Amino acid sequence: MSYEEALPEAIKVALNKLTLLPTYGERSASRFLYNLLKLPVDKRVEVVKALEQAVQTIRPCAECGIHTSAEVCTICSSPKRSKRFICVVEEPQDAFAIEKLERYKGVYHVLGGRIAPLEGISPRDLRIEELIDRVEKYKAKEVILATNPNVEGEATANYIAKLLRKHFPDLKITRISYGLQFGSFVELADELSLEKSMENRKTL
Repeated sequence: MSYEEALPEAIKVALNKLTLLPTYGERSASRFLYNLLKLPVDKRVEVVKALEQAVQTIRPCAECGIHTSAEVCTICSSPKRSKRFICVVEEPQDAFAIEKLERYKGVYHVLGGRIAPLEGISPRDLRIEELIDRVEKYKAKEVILATNPNVEGEATANYIAKLLRKHFPDLKITRISYGLQFGSFVELADELSLEKSMENRKTL
């Protein structure tokens, strides 16, 4: 009997659906599914119900793009946050990583990725025009470019910096420092490194 014949149909279908997730290949999908199946049945159901709830209720914030259950997230709607300071990140989870520091009092702007020509991702695929609109709308004082410290993240930050400088010559544009190791990811950084990167950001 072959591997395909031995594998229950339900597992085949689940693995196939899990590989629809970005960055999830067969190995990642298998690890997730088989770890889930190790749990008692009632715990498996709890996990699935929580995922279903998230899928049905979570949406991008109409302002910044962060994951939220409302039309506008609690950060954008808070009177304690200054919309004149905008931190640009690649994905919502990057913003939440910075939020854990409880130091930053501005708002965020989620690009929805980074410029990666080899993957067919161009500036047009990102929320860059929306960023320009927000800078103009809120008369921003500073835009902090907190894209990941890797080749694609640097290219994205440089592209946005040049574009912003063209539209807003007096705007302060800063980049998180290399407290983060080059090639790493904002969402995976330890809090100390991320805090230092934000504190020691440099003007572009």
